[in-house]
Amino acid sequence: MSIQSSWNAFWQIVEEDRQFTTLNLPRWWYLGFHYQGRLAARFNQPQKVKTVELKLYDRNIQLPLSPAYEGMLKGILLDQEYFLKDVLPFEPRRIIDLGANIGLGALSLSCQFPQAELICVEPDPRNKPLLTQTLAVNHVPAKVFDCAIGANSGQLKLRFGDDPTCSALESSPMHQLDQTVVVEVKTIPEILREIGWSEIDLLKIDIEGSEDDLLSQNNEWLKNVKAIILEIHPNTTPEKIQSYLQPYNFHLKRHREGREPVYIALRY
Repeated sequence: MSIQSSWNAFWQIVEEDRQFTTLNLPRWWYLGFHYQGRLAARFNQPQKVKTVELKLYDRNIQLPLSPAYEGMLKGILLDQEYFLKDVLPFEPRRIIDLGANIGLGALSLSCQFPQAELICVEPDPRNKPLLTQTLAVNHVPAKVFDCAIGANSGQLKLRFGDDPTCSALESSPMHQLDQTVVVEVKTIPEILREIGWSEIDLLKIDIEGSEDDLLSQNNEWLKNVKAIILEIHPNTTPEKIQSYLQPYNFHLKRHREGREPVYIALRY
């Protein structure tokens, strides 16, 4: 990286640090957080977990996190990619979060819709401790499923590397990583039967390229979903996703212009 590129990157971090102050975080918090992570990675040291206190949608929250989750923070907190209060024509009471990671997306939705029941589905075992801690310290009464989601139930290998936000099932072309762990895969109907729900008000999907398989096969359960918020990864396209949703009277459109390609699907 050239000196000019390094300088530009530094000033980008400074600007993002300023944006984080709108969440009641102190000036220079993000700058320190970012470079602590860089130093730990350079010297092959573990990323330390610290609890951060901030304000999200007028609610004081606590986030136990490490710099390994930095990229996700910017999408959810700065870009507000899951801010839906001004978009949904109803108040969701039953929400399922597919690809819950450490629970930041679920927490964002809980802050907006505090009366909603939440289900979190997360297959990466490295994320389970922070996921359960995030939900507990913020008093979010969510049920957690330690599994992946798919069009068919069974078992698959989950590929993973150093970044705990980018693990992917072996059936997904995303993230060709060397390490694997076998995880259970459940279907949406199986999840619904276990929790006793007949419908889903809001389905959040961020499953690292598996969204194409999930929505294109054995998808009759879509008739029981009111709204979907999802990230569309490069192995598929919005046009393909729309074609899977069209028979169930969904219209797909881009949701906010953030860093990640997040879309919302509402019934028409």
